[in-house]
Amino acid sequence: MNEQEFKEKYDKLKNSKFYQQKMFGWRPLPTISCITIIFVCFAIFFIIMGIIILVFTAQVKEQKFKYYPCDTNPCPEQREIPITEDMKKPIMIYYQVDGVIQNHRFYMDSKSDKQLKGEKVDLEDLKKDKICEGALTKGEIKYWWGYKSNDPEDAKLAEPCGLIAKTYFNDEFTEWELNDGDLFTEEDDEEDEEKIAYQSDIDTYEKILGNDGLGLDQHFLVWMRPSPFSNPRKLWGRINKDIKQNSRISLKIKYKYGFESNRYIILSTRNIFGGKSMFLGICYIIAGGLSLMASVIFITTYSSFHRKN
Repeated sequence: MNEQEFKEKYDKLKNSKFYQQKMFGWRPLPTISCITIIFVCFAIFFIIMGIIILVFTAQVKEQKFKYYPCDTNPCPEQREIPITEDMKKPIMIYYQVDGVIQNHRFYMDSKSDKQLKGEKVDLEDLKKDKICEGALTKGEIKYWWGYKSNDPEDAKLAEPCGLIAKTYFNDEFTEWELNDGDLFTEEDDEEDEEKIAYQSDIDTYEKILGNDGLGLDQHFLVWMRPSPFSNPRKLWGRINKDIKQNSRISLKIKYKYGFESNRYIILSTRNIFGGKSMFLGICYIIAGGLSLMASVIFITTYSSFHRKN
């Protein structure tokens, strides 16, 4: 290619639509009709989704049993849960603790991820970085539980440290029976009560440092994932059998949790959207209503402005 040919090709490229950024492109111009149709479509979608979710939620059966505080002191260990309606498997077992505000920023930050992963941590470094505030040492832990002492051990690092770990719900539910027969089989215990935590949490906290006997307890991992509500409801296990109306579930409870609060055992069925919660369906309907309202405002404003002109 000689110089003349090269110059011709270069000039041709230089004057092309691509080089001069003059290529055709779709540039939509929004109109009031277009925007109104879009908002109406959103409104229809959100409202229909909200109604569907509420219909499915209404089909969820839930039995809520308050086991603490109780009418007698001390509370009896053997308790009975009456079943007032048919429940289809799988039935989720939850516990609820009122008044534990897990969504408070101070509470959520009071933990050491390094310590929970099994890594060695230094007390002074944790103090400097303001990690595990409120429950860093064993003495602080005793303070929260209402104990006072001058034990030299109180100045040592708590294992594990942090308010989340040290408010761990440790009431024990054992000897479950359905109509005087075993509610769980050994396979149920292995498959369900031990598979309640998120796999990501299991992979992250394969080791838990400390001598508190926690180990890789999935109940502990469930508790360590903070709840967004002031009355946290946590998964305890699953029941893989149907339960008929007027049945009785009996269990043995060990009251080990140190904080005074209302505590519940909740049995609940589930659907494709999860458990019993009206919140999501109501949010969809509100979003649909707002979209519909916006479309009406657009049309009204446009009509008024158009008449004036």
